[in-house]
Amino acid sequence: MNRRTLLGGAVAAAVLAVNCAARAAAQRCAAPADLLEVDTRLPHLAARLRARLPVTIVAIGGASTRGAAAGSPDNAYPHRLQLALARRFPGVRVTVINKGVPRQTAADMLARFPADVIAAKPVLVVWEVGIVDAVRGTELDDFAAALQEGIDQLKKQAIDSLLVDMQFSQKTNAVIDFERYLDTVHRVGDLNEVYVFPRYALMRFWSEQHMFDLNEVSGGERFRLAADVYDCIGRRLAEAIGRAAR
Repeated sequence: MNRRTLLGGAVAAAVLAVNCAARAAAQRCAAPADLLEVDTRLPHLAARLRARLPVTIVAIGGASTRGAAAGSPDNAYPHRLQLALARRFPGVRVTVINKGVPRQTAADMLARFPADVIAAKPVLVVWEVGIVDAVRGTELDDFAAALQEGIDQLKKQAIDSLLVDMQFSQKTNAVIDFERYLDTVHRVGDLNEVYVFPRYALMRFWSEQHMFDLNEVSGGERFRLAADVYDCIGRRLAEAIGRAAR
């Protein structure tokens, strides 16, 4: 067998392995199609993608944006989102800047917008929000006002925005009233024609289908499982962004 034949076989095997890995990831991250319907647009991002210009995205949020549960920002959903977008838009340099800071309310994050968001000159901001406000019992009107102010600031800067709602956990959901804050995030998104990525509904589906259950694991296994969840969030979020930027 000559060298060219061996090289061809190696390449074919590598391609097959990549394809198998992609199919396995798709099955692991499966979700009902109606959960990921996108009827809004990201016009500024779409324009840069069409022109094949570099794209900067800022992900601002709390501990889950930072990737605390998975042990490293490299395992957090912003980094996984960057990898997924790079695969979806080959030839376009995509950078996702992680500005996750634990234990911050929407108002706390809003105060960071000038230095952590606007200064980076992104074309898109992914704003993960709601968990800490629900835990602390922030007044709903104040919560909605902070969301609205953030969206307005981004619009004035010609920056597209996307909201990510709360995580789902059976244990925390039993003791914390997330529903009112979840409804507020989606109401503000609807009023502004801003897409809200349904992380809560996705994670609830995965939990109910016994695909991911962080309540049943501990230690190192919990880090691994959290990394898998973040990877799925990043992949699904990339799909939603791709649809909104078409």
